[in-house]
Amino acid sequence: MLRYDLIGRRDIRLASDAPVPRPGPSEVLVRVRSCSVCNRSDLAYYHWFGAREHCAQGCFGHEVAGVVEAVGPGVTRVGPGSRVFVRTPLTTGYAEFALAREISVGMLPDHVPFEQGSILQLLPLAVHATRGVRLGDRVAVVGQGPVGQMALRVARQRGAAEVAAVDVDGWRLERSRLAGADSVRQVDGSAAQLAAVGAEFDVAVDAVGTPTTLNACVGLVRRNGLVVMLGTHHVDTHVTVDLVTWERKGLRVHSSAEPEDTAKASAMAVAERLVGERWANLRIGELHTHTYALTDLPSAVEHLSASRVLHPDGEPAPYSGPPAETLKVAIVP
Repeated sequence: MLRYDLIGRRDIRLASDAPVPRPGPSEVLVRVRSCSVCNRSDLAYYHWFGAREHCAQGCFGHEVAGVVEAVGPGVTRVGPGSRVFVRTPLTTGYAEFALAREISVGMLPDHVPFEQGSILQLLPLAVHATRGVRLGDRVAVVGQGPVGQMALRVARQRGAAEVAAVDVDGWRLERSRLAGADSVRQVDGSAAQLAAVGAEFDVAVDAVGTPTTLNACVGLVRRNGLVVMLGTHHVDTHVTVDLVTWERKGLRVHSSAEPEDTAKASAMAVAERLVGERWANLRIGELHTHTYALTDLPSAVEHLSASRVLHPDGEPAPYSGPPAETLKVAIVP
């Protein structure tokens, strides 16, 4: 089969005769119909492979949708022919086939195109990340890339009374407004402009993952408020915070990580219900902006690499924001 592998920093290679994985116990083999590029993890792995230890450990190409080809012993939820989306497979989705644990597989209804289905990898992530949002909360989501857009949608489904979207890019904020943001604020990314967004939010979600945005979220929330670390700190892996401020505010904090299978299963179950019953409300189609063939993966990566967040916070960068008019890029075999 065809498969792209990340083998070094900014070095991906196409194999034309890669072996098709075989599913073991509780594993599922998926014929890939779409693998969307993760704007943060995939690109961080590509640009920082070897320079950041964790960038050689993640799955490059982990947002998959397709059709189940075969299952291993013990699999009961899906079978050959099932349409599925996958959250974090065991093998890369930049291939004709990908292997995944059954617990990482969600059912994909017939009406959902595969190019939109691969984006749904973000849905259980956002479900788990927003678990602290309560009915009537005021929520600020800092960063309106794909993961921030998904957090906005899920916070609205959880009953937030007000959702404010914050980003450096006006085009993305227009998408946020269409998706249900009550207010949008375009900033230049500086701490001063982020602080001017306001305060006394019940929840502030850092959907960027830089020291500046995390500390800005501390300022946005009320006393006893919740700060959510949803954006991944792949580039700036060490972040300095003012613990006196955290103590005075009595802040709560959690991340989007799901270290236990019970959390993964719970988030996936909610995601499946949302896809099945509230698909129109999610407006996933608005997140899919580009499609590339599998053999053209290098061009897709180059397109998405025109992004400020791939450079350390506070250091000079050739870009002031994200790629123009771009959210999710689907790669199709």
